Amino acid sequence: MARPSLPLGTAGSISVRQEGKVWVARTKYRDLDGVVRKVKRTGKSQTAAERALKEALRDREAPAKESEVTPSTKISKVAELWLAEFEEAMDEGHRSPGTFDTYKSVYRNHVQPALGSLTVREVTIPVADRALSTIKKKSTSRARTAKIVISGIMKYAARHGAVTFNPVREVARIDSKPKRRPRALTAQERQQWLEALEASKKARTWDLPDLTRMMLATGCRIGECLAIGWSEVDLEDETVDIAWRLVRKTGTGLLRMPSTKTGEQGERLIPLPAWAVVMLNERRKRIGDDVEPIFPDSLGGWRDPSNVRRVWREVRDGAEMTGLVSHTLRKTVASFLDDADVSTRKISDQLGHSKVSMTQDRYLGRRLTDRQTADVLDSMFGDGK
Repeated sequence: MARPSLPLGTAGSISVRQEGKVWVARTKYRDLDGVVRKVKRTGKSQTAAERALKEALRDREAPAKESEVTPSTKISKVAELWLAEFEEAMDEGHRSPGTFDTYKSVYRNHVQPALGSLTVREVTIPVADRALSTIKKKSTSRARTAKIVISGIMKYAARHGAVTFNPVREVARIDSKPKRRPRALTAQERQQWLEALEASKKARTWDLPDLTRMMLATGCRIGECLAIGWSEVDLEDETVDIAWRLVRKTGTGLLRMPSTKTGEQGERLIPLPAWAVVMLNERRKRIGDDVEPIFPDSLGGWRDPSNVRRVWREVRDGAEMTGLVSHTLRKTVASFLDDADVSTRKISDQLGHSKVSMTQDRYLGRRLTDRQTADVLDSMFGDGK
């Protein structure tokens, strides 16, 4: 009967004998790649040689390839592999370039100085907890992002068998002071903002009046509204399909990427209030049939959200409406619908949130099945503008 193989990561019996002036301890060890290798260590005494061998076995690993991760792999190396995997998912349209840039920046500026020189086995719960506590002293938001980054790195290591569990799961919560109720524009402020936009030649050139109306009609993010093409608008059914978003990728430029989790069209079909349909019909007459974006740039292409935000800030500062950002309109829509007793589930669907809790926690201060939200938004502008 054949002798059974050594289990992975275990050694056979140790033999020690004197060879000349030194003692040599030997054994066989089955590495994590399944190969059994001979291991030996020397010492000035029998005890010293055996101790040296046991220490070597404790840290013993299979010879690692460039892409392999083991308990003794540096966190900086694992982070490099994790970010490369994230970038690949981004190139396939599954992850956001903006998210990638944020994670890469937080890793370089915060995580790498704290943990980059450690090995995977050295990142324990206390070590991760201390690192995040240090980062939190500088910025709570950065600490939250750092927690996601460290967790992603350690999850990558766990998938490759370098750790048995992700230690970040057990670190302390990163709490912050309660935020103020999300700001939403009042009726007077909405009118003030639109008047400021209409009075600004630059704002009109950059389509900010109609873009503002579209954002108030849908509750969409600025990058989603700017990514809407006429092929996503049905003026007869009075709906718009929010299927895309515009993002800028470092080194590549402006990209039009799927806006929904699955990337399927029709997943977030939003009914439009009547005043938005009127606005879109007027734009359709002014814009040539060969132009796809509903908010095209001067060449008929997609407008860069970053440039639009820059003009937005200029007009806002001139109108002395401190704190008004594009996302304020999104929260205005949520609050407006909430005040009209639209269910949180429907508001969440309108905004494109996968979790109702996100809508409740951050915005109030599935594909829609009826027109209740559009009917409510009809009353946002009493004069039909």
